[in-house]
Amino acid sequence: MVERDAYARAMDGDDAEGGGAARSRNQSQSALAPAKLLALFCATSIVVYTDRGIISSAAVSGVPRSIDVPRGSGLQGALDASYSAYGALTAAFMIGLLCGCPTFSALARDVNPFRLISYGLMLYVIGEVGCAVAPSYWFMFACRCLVGVGEASFVSLAAPFIDDYAPPARKTLWLATFYLCVPFGVAFGILFGGAVAPALGWRAPFALNACCAAPIAAYCFSSPPVRMRGLVASSSRASSPAPPHAMSRSASTILGAFIKDCRKLAQFKLYAYVACGYSFYTAVIGVYAVWGPKAGYAIFSNELSSPTNADMVLGGVTVLSGILGTLFGGFVVDTFGSTLPNALRTCACAAFAGFIFLEIAFRCSSFGMFLLFFIAGEMFAFVLQAPINAVVLWSVEPRLRPLACGMTTVIIHLFGDVPTPPLFGHFLERRGSPTPERWRAVCAGFTLLLVVSACILGGASVVAKTAVDYRRVDDDADDDDGGGGGGDDDDDDDGMSDSGIDHARLMPQYSL
Repeated sequence: MVERDAYARAMDGDDAEGGGAARSRNQSQSALAPAKLLALFCATSIVVYTDRGIISSAAVSGVPRSIDVPRGSGLQGALDASYSAYGALTAAFMIGLLCGCPTFSALARDVNPFRLISYGLMLYVIGEVGCAVAPSYWFMFACRCLVGVGEASFVSLAAPFIDDYAPPARKTLWLATFYLCVPFGVAFGILFGGAVAPALGWRAPFALNACCAAPIAAYCFSSPPVRMRGLVASSSRASSPAPPHAMSRSASTILGAFIKDCRKLAQFKLYAYVACGYSFYTAVIGVYAVWGPKAGYAIFSNELSSPTNADMVLGGVTVLSGILGTLFGGFVVDTFGSTLPNALRTCACAAFAGFIFLEIAFRCSSFGMFLLFFIAGEMFAFVLQAPINAVVLWSVEPRLRPLACGMTTVIIHLFGDVPTPPLFGHFLERRGSPTPERWRAVCAGFTLLLVVSACILGGASVVAKTAVDYRRVDDDADDDDGGGGGGDDDDDDDGMSDSGIDHARLMPQYSL
């Protein structure tokens, strides 16, 4: 109850301030605050997704036990994990993610979202430490699930904050900056694992990553609340004491509200199209994230010479293509009009172009030509990151954005990169020990899913022409009735964004 009262007061604490002097002071203080918020979330994203790269690193994963290598090497050797078991292990964190995302989205109604992010990051740290000391395969599996639960709070709640506080003319570019941290974090994890594991062992990268995440969790825990549009009390409610049961709603009440919101979310036709197309895209990205370094080393072992070199080269390729592609996607949408149809057309074209270049890459016998086409293919694939996530935020009511982000994560992983890594391992081993030609064929086959994604997103761009863009929902109406309807003319001179949030009034409250 105390926390909820403090949270409500912080949301509207400036309402009593009057006069031009106070407004002028707030405007001058707010200049760097949104950028600091973006920087905090970018740093957190890099640390969170570094874990994905670490477990995908060829130096960390090693090779399974076999007749030729009785003890195996790395994680697979130490935990006696076959290729299929390793594929399941890399997808295990998705179990926690799938459970955590809707849970944190529902709790955001009652608990400071920054505090929720800190709780999740604490669980993430515990899971990373568990991965570093895992004595058996199933212990490691459980810790990977815990890592997923920890990641869920950040995945559900970070993007709506950025959408609220980004400058109106650069919303997609700010989201692109945030989402480029996903490929950067994964690629950094691959490089980090490749550099640290040969010297300190495969467990060390997990422990060091936990050390990086711990201070971020502590900072988020101690930070004052930051307002998220659609999830906070209005001025009239904030001035009234919170009821004694405000922070102790029964599980059945929370579950009932969650089910009601899920039904409401399912009514947004455009959101459903986007989630479906995003799932097929994620299925391909999941394969490349988990099996990319291993595939590169298996196909071009002479040129790469060692798993560590494969991590370094392909990790560097992912960093380069991820940064260029993600920023290019945000730039294109903001430049040519950040409308729902434009964003989805960009996604569809990029997915199809990525498919063409990646298919050509796996048919190249020259390592140089492979790298050239692979960089181009990955770059086009990453163009989707900012526009598609922007559409998720803009196609639903403001109060449903955390739930939309959380359920999108559940859908794309459940039908995307949860099943595909184990399936890839199954098809790879189906005819005995995998050969370089087998690696090429299986990689090219799974890349075909990008065509399916392109077709669905192309159809979604047609639906988007008649869909509502909820960026211009009036903020006060949203707070009062949870939905909101009317648009709001922007007034940049007053510091108002097109989301209806006065950055100058709100941001100085939170000392970011």
